[in-house]
Amino acid sequence: MPKPTSHVRRHLRASKPIAALLDEIERRERLLSEIRGYLPAEMARHCCQASLLAGELTLFVDSPVWVERFRFLCCERIASLKAAGIEVERCRVRVLPHTARAVPRPPPSRPRAESAGDGPDSRGADDSDLTLALARLARTLNRTSF
Repeated sequence: MPKPTSHVRRHLRASKPIAALLDEIERRERLLSEIRGYLPAEMARHCCQASLLAGELTLFVDSPVWVERFRFLCCERIASLKAAGIEVERCRVRVLPHTARAVPRPPPSRPRAESAGDGPDSRGADDSDLTLALARLARTLNRTSF
């Protein structure tokens, strides 16, 4: 007779540190769900995560395009969030990095066709020249303090 199986959650909850992390994840998911309820439908789709720490609500959005819209809306909605029992004093909006998604690589460079004109290709500059010039520029900028 096969052994009865149990859900992996039961095994994870047996460890106190992991159980604490799972509780924090669940708390953030509830907060995110509640925050999305106060957002217009179009904006709610772009709000990926939310955290609340010491009265500071941090919303994570999926694109830099949405940052200013969320900042403006958060300032307007703090009073409604307080009325709903969420202890918010200030709000920050951050872009969530897309580390899980693979970054598409540019296609391999093709050899340049020789041009007869006096354009940039006629000098014989290639990608390695550009790479060296950008590296020199980066070193110069690193030495310069702003």
